[in-house]
Amino acid sequence: MSSARAARKAAAFPLGQMIAAALAVLVCAAAPARAQIDTHATPTIAMTERTSESHYEVTGLTPQHLARSFQRQPNPGVMAQTDGGLSLRFDFAFGDQGCQLMGAELALHIHTTYPLWRERDRGPEAMRREWDRFAGALRVHEDIHGDLFRSEAQRLAERLESLPPARSCDGLHRAIDRERDAFDRAITQAQAAYERDTRNGAAQGARLRFSATD
Repeated sequence: MSSARAARKAAAFPLGQMIAAALAVLVCAAAPARAQIDTHATPTIAMTERTSESHYEVTGLTPQHLARSFQRQPNPGVMAQTDGGLSLRFDFAFGDQGCQLMGAELALHIHTTYPLWRERDRGPEAMRREWDRFAGALRVHEDIHGDLFRSEAQRLAERLESLPPARSCDGLHRAIDRERDAFDRAITQAQAAYERDTRNGAAQGARLRFSATD
C-alpha cells in the first residue's frame, strides 16, 4: 500500500458585514493497491453537515441604550455573522487509467452568531415588537448565507464525482486543489454578491428601526 497526505488551510477573507470566510481543510489518504480496486468505478462522494449557533449579549431599556450596546461590540457594524467550514478527505488508487479518485468525504460546518437582547422580556412593548421583527429578518438573512455554503459544497461534490483520472497521483492532488480553490472563489463571490444585493440585510429588514416615541 502506498499513501500520501497533505493538509491545507484557506486564509480568512472578509465578505462584508455579515459573513466570514469559508475554511477549507484538505486531507487525503491512499486507497489499496491497483489489483484490489476497480479504477473504472465512479467515485463515491459523501457529504455531511453540522450546524451550530451562538449569541452575544446587548443590553438597554431604551433605543439609545440598546444602540450604544451594539456600538460597544468588538465589531459594531456586524449584527450577525455566519461562518462556513468545509473539510475534505479523499481516497485514490493508481490503475490502468492512471491515478483515480475513488471516494471523498465532505464535512460542512455552518456556525451563526446572533445578538441576544438581555432585557427582551421586560423591555417596553414597542421595543419588543421591533426587536422581534428585526431578529426574524436577521435570521432569514443569515439562513441564506448558510444556503450559499451548502450550494457551493454540493457543486464541489459534483465536480469531484466527475473528476477524470490523472497521469500521476501528484497530478490528481493538484486537480483536487484546483477544485477546492474554485470552491473558495465561488463562495467568496456568491456571499459578496448576496451582501450587495441585500445591502447587508437592510433590504430584508435586518435593521432596528425605532420611532421617536419608542
